[in-house]
Amino acid sequence: MSLKNTVKQIFHNNTSFENAQQAIYLANSLDALSVDLYTDPMRFLFELIQNSDDAYKDHPIKNPLLRIAVIDQSYLIVANYGKGFDEHDVRGVCGVGCGTKRHDQEKTGYKGLGFKSVFGQSNYVLIASKGDYFRFETGAKEFRWNSKWGPDRSTWEASNEQKFEYPWQICPIWTEKTELPKPIQQWLFSQPEVVACIIRVDNISEIKKSLKTLINQAHVFMFLRRIRDIRISIDSSTETVLQVTQLRDKSVKICDGDGNLISHWLLHSCLLPVPDEALKDKDRLPEKLQRIKEIDLTLAIKINQNDCFEPVRGSDSILFAYLPTKISTYNLPVLVNAQFSINASREHIQIDSSWNQWLFSCIPREMLNWVQILTKNQKWTNKAYDLIPNRISAKDQLAERYNQVLDSSVKTVPFLIGIHKNSLLLNQAVVDLTSFSSENCLGHELIRDYLVQISSTPLRLSANPFVHNHHRLRNLGIRQLTWDMCWHMLQSPWFLTRLKPDRAIIFITYLYEQRESTQFKKRLYDIPFLLDQYGHLRKIMDIYFPSRFSSMDWMIVEDMDAFVHPNIMDWLVNQPEIKNWLRKLGIHERTDITFIEEFLIPQVERYITPENSMVTIERLFNLFQNGALTTRHFQD
Repeated sequence: MSLKNTVKQIFHNNTSFENAQQAIYLANSLDALSVDLYTDPMRFLFELIQNSDDAYKDHPIKNPLLRIAVIDQSYLIVANYGKGFDEHDVRGVCGVGCGTKRHDQEKTGYKGLGFKSVFGQSNYVLIASKGDYFRFETGAKEFRWNSKWGPDRSTWEASNEQKFEYPWQICPIWTEKTELPKPIQQWLFSQPEVVACIIRVDNISEIKKSLKTLINQAHVFMFLRRIRDIRISIDSSTETVLQVTQLRDKSVKICDGDGNLISHWLLHSCLLPVPDEALKDKDRLPEKLQRIKEIDLTLAIKINQNDCFEPVRGSDSILFAYLPTKISTYNLPVLVNAQFSINASREHIQIDSSWNQWLFSCIPREMLNWVQILTKNQKWTNKAYDLIPNRISAKDQLAERYNQVLDSSVKTVPFLIGIHKNSLLLNQAVVDLTSFSSENCLGHELIRDYLVQISSTPLRLSANPFVHNHHRLRNLGIRQLTWDMCWHMLQSPWFLTRLKPDRAIIFITYLYEQRESTQFKKRLYDIPFLLDQYGHLRKIMDIYFPSRFSSMDWMIVEDMDAFVHPNIMDWLVNQPEIKNWLRKLGIHERTDITFIEEFLIPQVERYITPENSMVTIERLFNLFQNGALTTRHFQD
């Protein structure tokens, strides 16, 4: 059947009522539905944009284009160049809940109600389909009174004390091109392939305001399945071009017509098999979702001009069902796009739906899977942990399900990346706050084994458990190597028996290279990092360079002085810069003078005994004769 005959047949069928009251009941229902479906112009605009996107499913072209225009300060046009209307499409827009997308998994709509939203904004809606036209218009001359309902309309209205109205929203009127308003004819000229919904609106200022918002929030087009080229004309003199481009790295750039960047997003998509738990309340789901076996879930994070991730906040943190909803309750750091079960107006999500609860349970797990993928990408490895999700503070069933799965997923998803690029679970990893585990310092093996040795419970640490430090990891309760733990480790007998001179040399070199680092400058005098002759680590003020000095000369039998290990001294011969640095820190050779200044004078009352008094006096006299001792020393 031709499109013209289809339209005429539907018009006849939908205006042939047994009595006038039937028409009024249906008309009133459709009026209420149209007004209630969408509370602001932006929502019905989204519905028409979605329809345009779906039109390209059965009519794919190289560059799917969406055009939106305001003409003559009276009409809004939403146009595409996809599939034209056929008999099924006409019947779909003229029915209620029986649209053509209910079983099509590759189209976004599924309730069969969306098109009715336009009637809440207009009483004149024209469909242009590749040179054919039909319209919906209240009070059109084509609506005629049926004599079997009464002698005439006026008499019936007076008798029944109510106004008669046809359900014009389901009554398509075939329209010849010559019957189109002149501004529309001019706009359609030379566009025979266009498919457009043209709406006459009274409050055009609200429509323009909504279009400006669309331009300023161009990322709302990002999740459309097909359209990548959007052109919006708010007045006849200018046209704003928006282009959505997917790059090889799975990021999406949204640019203007001159190629200037508007926003940049990184996307992660996954295909989720639908489990039985999602279909517990199957009867509440739209028929399309009842039949579906797997669905797409897409996450998007904004990339700022410094190539860093920028979380979405507040009212910008909304859920998408290919086009945006108004749901910003959950304040997720990423945009989430999925086939949520939403109400007829597509403005709210059903909180108690087992389908939505399952989808929400997938979000934190997929975010962690995404983190795992990004940690292995050289470009994003140092920024991946910025995407680690936090718990949701909202108090409802969706938030509760999200938080439950987040708590379990951080323990079961290996989203951490080790030094050797191996994926790790949270309980297999350690954050090193000191950097001592790096291979150019103490190395991971010694410290890992020390942590295992001191733990009161068995640990499942990886062979190299150390991961990049990030505040999100600390918030998750990851095991940490702190400075206090290092102090205990560096003085631990277990550790000292395993620290070899070669590693001790590497440790010194590391601290020398970090000498200007703020965190090491303030701790350097507290770190025992110099190995002595006994294999113990000493602080700077507790050790000397070896010299000819002997405590036996002063009759001290038990020599407790610590000297730098011989292997290290041999190494320092060829490291004059490091040795000079150690001198500046306060390490020096042990001499008779340093012995007197640092040991004898502070302990003079306890030091002198009958056994050593004569030897001490003799050595002091010789040093004074040689000029090594000064008057100051005797005064001290």
